[in-house]
Parts: sequence; structure tokens; C-alpha cells
Amino acid sequence: MKNLMNKMVVVGLLIGTAAFGSGFKCEGDLGYSVKLFNKTGATRVPAVLIVSQQGLGTLLKATGTDIRKYNRSNTVQYVVDGNEQLNADQVILQISFKEGRETLTANEVASGQLILVKDGEREVISLSCERYLKND
Repeated sequence: MKNLMNKMVVVGLLIGTAAFGSGFKCEGDLGYSVKLFNKTGATRVPAVLIVSQQGLGTLLKATGTDIRKYNRSNTVQYVVDGNEQLNADQVILQISFKEGRETLTANEVASGQLILVKDGEREVISLSCERYLKND
């Protein structure tokens, strides 16, 4: 019975960890970390965006339709509503990457920015964003 329970836990963990497709894992100034994962089976459709800061932990987690994606001329932006923990009305993950024109392989790095908007004022945090591909 104990062996069966262990197998069930392992299967549950495998299912839970296989829930995301491609995305980006970004590290930046001031200890900020941003992760963006796309839905599986619908590549390039955002599923989860997480903002954390070293020493403080997770400051924001947005999912599904709470993440608005905009393809700009030379960047892709992921925009979510902010919160008190980030002291922002709006949070933007901007990555210097153009879908359809560029292909980033697994672990390839692109520059990015975490933009925190409060009362029309912007705080811009530089990021280094590594491409994440499912099963890495």
C-alpha cells in the first residue's frame, strides 16, 4: 500500500510539473525574478506570470485571462494589474523579442524590463530573460 501511495505521489508531481509550455525565466536588478509560462497545447498563450523578489518571495501571481499580451514592433509585452505588494497599479513584463520574426532556442537569453506603473509614473527594472521550453 505504501508503495502504491508513493507511485501516486510521483504521478501527481509529474502531472503538476508538466502543466506549462514555453515561456521565460527572468532575473533582474534589485533581486527581482519574473517567470512567464505559456499554456501547453496553445503555445505563446500566457498561462502564468509570477513576480518575486529575493528576501520577500512571491509578490504577484497572475493567471490566464488576467494576462494581456501585446506584440509590439520589437518587443512582446505581458500586462497585468498590479497590487499593493509591488506598489503598482499595473505591471508590465517587456521582452526584446519579436514573435514570428525571431526564434529563441531553449536557454537563449533576451533583454527585458519589468515596468511598474503607479499613478502614471514608471519604475523600470532591467531583466535578463532566458527562454524556457517545455521539458527543459
